[in-house]
Amino acid sequence: MIRIAASAVEKRIFAIGAWLSLGGSLLVWLLLGGRQGVSFATGCVLAALNLAWLRRTVGAMMYVHPERSGLRILVEFLLRLLLIPVCLYAMIRLLFLSAIAATAGFALFYSGVLIEGVLQASRRKPR
Repeated sequence: MIRIAASAVEKRIFAIGAWLSLGGSLLVWLLLGGRQGVSFATGCVLAALNLAWLRRTVGAMMYVHPERSGLRILVEFLLRLLLIPVCLYAMIRLLFLSAIAATAGFALFYSGVLIEGVLQASRRKPR
């Protein structure tokens, strides 16, 4: 298994996403009920897993080890892409969670990437 140290930016993205997820889940729970709150939190967790898996896959592509197969990296990347629709299909089909709330939670976690980008851009001084 390849271990790549997380940069400060990656840590901040996950921290921002975690805080947004926690606050959003509590707000949805209070406003719309427990089922919606759990669905929202599930979407946030899936987004975090997806982002962590993407980071690992990109890291594996950038730092290729001789014992690591390129086909294995490609399969992992495709499996990561299948995670989203398979989980949403399971939620819709089994009707145990709200797909709309889960999708909103998924999107909210990724807002951490946007917020970190804005913070990075605002810290830069023009030349």
